[in-house]
Amino acid sequence: MESLRTCKLFGVIRAVLGIKGALPLIHGPVGCFYHIKYLLSLRSLRPIQILTTEMDQNDVVFGAEEKLLHKIQAADKKYSPQLITVLSSCASSIIGENIEKVIDEAKNDINAEIICINSGGFEGTQIDGYEECLSVLIGLMGHPEHKVDSINLVGQYRGGPDLKILKDYFKRLKIDLNCVLTSGCTLKDIKNAPAAALNISMCDASAVGPCEIMEKRFEIPFIQETLPLGVRASSNYFRQICKKLKREYNLDKDEKDAKKEIDKYRNFLKDKKAVIVAGATRAVALTDFLQDIGMDPVLVCLDFEGKNTDYKLKKLIKHNEINPIVLKQPEYSEILNQARKLKPDIILGGMGEIGLSYELKIPLFDVMHAQEVTLGYEGAVKVVKSMTDILG
Repeated sequence: MESLRTCKLFGVIRAVLGIKGALPLIHGPVGCFYHIKYLLSLRSLRPIQILTTEMDQNDVVFGAEEKLLHKIQAADKKYSPQLITVLSSCASSIIGENIEKVIDEAKNDINAEIICINSGGFEGTQIDGYEECLSVLIGLMGHPEHKVDSINLVGQYRGGPDLKILKDYFKRLKIDLNCVLTSGCTLKDIKNAPAAALNISMCDASAVGPCEIMEKRFEIPFIQETLPLGVRASSNYFRQICKKLKREYNLDKDEKDAKKEIDKYRNFLKDKKAVIVAGATRAVALTDFLQDIGMDPVLVCLDFEGKNTDYKLKKLIKHNEINPIVLKQPEYSEILNQARKLKPDIILGGMGEIGLSYELKIPLFDVMHAQEVTLGYEGAVKVVKSMTDILG
């Protein structure tokens, strides 16, 4: 009743918005458009461009395929996008609108490329939306004439400082980044993605499946190392990629300096109790990181699980001899009740945990939507300093 999840349409839109020159057009009522646009604008602190066909009561009864055709033509003429992605909604999915037929009719009259992504909200969660979007984008890819000794980041939907710092590390390691699916990529990048030598899964819940498809179709191997959040995870992440590509790991000084800087804050943070509320990939990385710096992750809440999340988390817990309570896809009240019993000092989550912070009267550290670096060695130091400032 108080789910932490949202719908498939949200995931599709978030993935599409990462593509430069792509324009999402929701074939649905205005509410789907407004609320998702409002939330994403609030989270990203920047303008978000999403279009809607504004289906109304008559459209739901009699159909709105002609309206969709006119909206596609108008969007192409007004905005000149490289790619139009027509997204179904609950309403258009339930009444069985033939979006593919409309797209076939429209494609010869517009300049943009156009695709349809099935994204009816009731069809799944945002994770299903991410995966559906990646799967459709793979359909745009062809076999490359030749391979390039480079990597793709698959399931990286977050841009900003974290992606920038990753690109900086790869540049220093002399590793070429071929394509990021989907943050900041272009249509050309997507089509050229099969030229890479290695895929890196950046999301346990939504990227492993698409990586498996690309491995089968284009013979691109992939790895799913723990997100580089914290010194230990960053070292493992970059070393494994270097090993796969036969590159020299040259970040020893960064690693050493980060450990030295973090040591200054260990005594203060030692035994501080934390609640983690995050997706599979970030929750596993945060649990390992907090334990590594002497904090106590007493409650780990996963809004979603990936194929290997349970295995990774159990292995981490056993190896580090910690005993957090793990809640999988919990409701808000479950988290609140457990947290009250455990009396944590801090919450690590996102905007959705503002209410928890208020009710528990403890600080929230936003590690999901913040505008600061959290990944790599630099991110590890900044996260530790931020937590110290918050708790100080």
